[in-house]
Amino acid sequence: MRSSHGAAVAQQSEGRNPPSAPALKGSRTQAEANRQYFREAYRTGEHGWEQSEASPHVLRLLRRVHEAVPGERLLDLGCGEGRHCLIAARLGFETVGVDYEPLAVERARRLASSAGQGEIAFCVGDALSLPFAVASFDVVVDYGCLHHQRKADWPTYKANLLRVLRPRGFYVLSVFSPRFRLFRGSSRRWHLAHGAYRRCFTREEMVRLWESDFSFLDLVEERGKDRGMWHALLQRRALATKDEKP
Repeated sequence: MRSSHGAAVAQQSEGRNPPSAPALKGSRTQAEANRQYFREAYRTGEHGWEQSEASPHVLRLLRRVHEAVPGERLLDLGCGEGRHCLIAARLGFETVGVDYEPLAVERARRLASSAGQGEIAFCVGDALSLPFAVASFDVVVDYGCLHHQRKADWPTYKANLLRVLRPRGFYVLSVFSPRFRLFRGSSRRWHLAHGAYRRCFTREEMVRLWESDFSFLDLVEERGKDRGMWHALLQRRALATKDEKP
C-alpha cells in the first residue's frame, strides 16, 4: 500500500485467504494495486488480520514508552480498524490514528465509539504525505505499514516520520521478518499477491535503515508456526546543535 497501509495491516491468520484484487494491468501502479487490495479488504471484512485485539508485543513496548512520556501525543500510522489506538488511549496517550483507506477509518471510529473511547481522533492520510505539522507527536506506532512500502519509497516514508516525530520521541515498529510464512524458503525479500506488496526485513536491514536517526532500545523477533515479525522500540536522536557536527 502506498500509504499507511491502509496499513496497519498485518498478518493474515492461518487458514484464511486474502481478498482477491484485480491483477495489475497496463499502467496501473503498485500503489494503486495496494490501495485496491485494502479497499476490498475493508469493504468485505474478509482480510484475516486481527481487528480488535492489540498485539501483546506492541502493548509491552507502549507500556515502556508510557513510563518515559506518560500522557503524551501518539500517532498510530496505518491504524486500520484502530486496535492499537484503543490500547494507547487506555494507557493515557492523546491518540491519533491515520490510514489512507476511508473504510478503515470509518471502522476505527465505530470501534472506538463502541468501546467508549470517542476521544480518539481518526483521519484519512497517506504515510508518504502525512497531514500533520512538524514535531506533532511524541510517539509514532507502525504495526504493518512499512512492510507494504516499496524500497524506493522508504526515503519518503522516513522523511515523513522524522518530520512529525519530535526529537527524542519514540517509534514502535512491527514488520515482517524472513520467518513469516510468505517468505520462508525464498531468497526474495518481497512478495506480491492479490495486488498487495509485502516486504520482509532482516535484522541487518532494520539497523541500517534506522541507525542514523534512532537508537534501538528493544528489538525482538516474534516466531511461530506461520508467523515471523520484528517488534522494535526506537528513540529518535536529539537534533544536533549549531556547534555540533551532524
